[in-house]
Amino acid sequence: MLYRKLKQLHLKHLKNNHQPQIFPFPMKTQRINKLILLLFLPLVIFLISAQAKAQNKPYNEEITVIATFDPIIPDAFKINQNPVVNDTSTAIPVMTYVIRPKDAGIQLAIEPLPAVKLVAEPLSKIYRNYLKAGLGNYSTIYGELFASSLRSKTHLLGFHARHISSTGAIKDYAPTTNSSQLAELYGERYLENHTLAGNLFFQREGLHLYGFKPDDFPGVSISKDDIKQRYLIAGTDLSISSRYKSDNRLNHAFGFSYYHLTDKYKAKENNYHIKSELNKNYDLFKWDKDQTLGLNTSLNIMNQKDSLGKFNTAILCINPTIRAYYQEYSFKAGIGFYVGMDTITKAHIYPQLEAKLDLIPGALQIYAGIDGGMERVSLKGLSDQNPYISSILPLNYTYNKFKAFGGFNSNISRSFNFNASIASYTVENNPFFVTDSISLLGNSFTLLYDDISYMKVRAELEFIKTEKLKLGLSGTYYDYYKLGDQEYAWYKPQYDLSFTTLYNMQDKIILKFQTTLNGPVYALVPDKPKEGKVASYPGTLDAEKIKGWVDINIGAEYKFNKALSFWLNINNIANSQHFYWAQYPSYRINLLGGLSYSF
Repeated sequence: MLYRKLKQLHLKHLKNNHQPQIFPFPMKTQRINKLILLLFLPLVIFLISAQAKAQNKPYNEEITVIATFDPIIPDAFKINQNPVVNDTSTAIPVMTYVIRPKDAGIQLAIEPLPAVKLVAEPLSKIYRNYLKAGLGNYSTIYGELFASSLRSKTHLLGFHARHISSTGAIKDYAPTTNSSQLAELYGERYLENHTLAGNLFFQREGLHLYGFKPDDFPGVSISKDDIKQRYLIAGTDLSISSRYKSDNRLNHAFGFSYYHLTDKYKAKENNYHIKSELNKNYDLFKWDKDQTLGLNTSLNIMNQKDSLGKFNTAILCINPTIRAYYQEYSFKAGIGFYVGMDTITKAHIYPQLEAKLDLIPGALQIYAGIDGGMERVSLKGLSDQNPYISSILPLNYTYNKFKAFGGFNSNISRSFNFNASIASYTVENNPFFVTDSISLLGNSFTLLYDDISYMKVRAELEFIKTEKLKLGLSGTYYDYYKLGDQEYAWYKPQYDLSFTTLYNMQDKIILKFQTTLNGPVYALVPDKPKEGKVASYPGTLDAEKIKGWVDINIGAEYKFNKALSFWLNINNIANSQHFYWAQYPSYRINLLGGLSYSF
């Protein structure tokens, strides 16, 4: 290979010089030269290698090889390939297959989620005591105190006391001094499955029977003590009730209440009331929800005494019921079995039926039913309605023989509610207040009983915009379409209407507005004295129409801070004088203001 390379270099040299090479020596001489070249070949290889290693040498070496010219053309290499035509069309074979499902055997293991930890909200500060006090015209003094234990999971203990009195006068009428006091102690004890509750109370109501004009009796000496009346009421309420978490337990509640009432003229009343409630769920009809069987019982014992005699009466009530629920329907059926016991024993049975339908769950419910019952007219109930009653009253039983009712409750939106109802009553021995004709001054009331039938229609409209604005409108219409012996339903208005508004400004200023409209009533009063003659009131009783009245009240409260606030109430802002009872006018405009403090 080295020889061939040298030869190529020599041919290149000749070609570049364009001169023919002349060999001055004969052939023998050429052989000698070849021999010499072969002898010196190793030396030449060594020198070439040394030159390759010593690239940094500053000189070049050129070797000239003298040999015969031998032009040779190397053989050509042929491409040993044949042209091939590639057809791009492809035939897709028809394939058939069947999917055979196979359980992958994957088991889903659900890890239990950790319980959500709610961030405890800070409890608002509550105060143990709340005191409210104020002064007003007509020498009005007002004070009220609430005291209670703080938050507890085991018990509640509280005390409440109230006093209000006025010594103002009404022109032309007898003294109107009045006062009211209340003190009560209440508490609750929370057990694991029961709640114990009880309270003790004492109430005093002092007033004067001012419903006459002293000038009408010029020859009669009347002092304030002669027309004074006072009611003292003391009593207690005790109860124990279950609060099971399971609906399958026998829920129960037992209660006992007692009060003693006496007035200045030695009229007395003792009432003992024992009651129990039992109910349990059963799946009787295999409906969506269980049915509830209940049994309510009560024993109401009344001891009543006045200057003419003493009366002992009792009413036993046994009331089994069943409640059932089927989808959007609910039903209640029962029987009220009443036994009245005094000098004779008499039993009465009243059906109790009620059905409800949720037309729009949580938004619209309609209901209808029938009911009935009986009760004993009590001195306490009468004095709560009309404190100017006589101390000698004809007390009797009242029988609600039949009551049919129906109506609907609706929550149109979160802030708008509308309810309406209609009921028809048939009552035997319904008591009416009439002026006592035996009273010399005609300033007290007694009772007349009559069998009546009447209809009552009531509607309520409420709008609540959070806590800032509350509006309420309610009205009732009465139609006494059937009376027995009486000409009118005495002191029963044909309608009444009430409108209330409360506006809260940034929890700083609270404004209140209330309007009450009461329709005219008819009263049964003695004949009025003729002009120039002395009244004696021994005569007959005549019907008298008492005009209706409107009472407008406003109030404002300014909260200085969370504990201290100032308030002002203005009652009967129209300064009108209206009559709740015959010969008993009300005060005119009345202002009462003060402060309230929590500590």
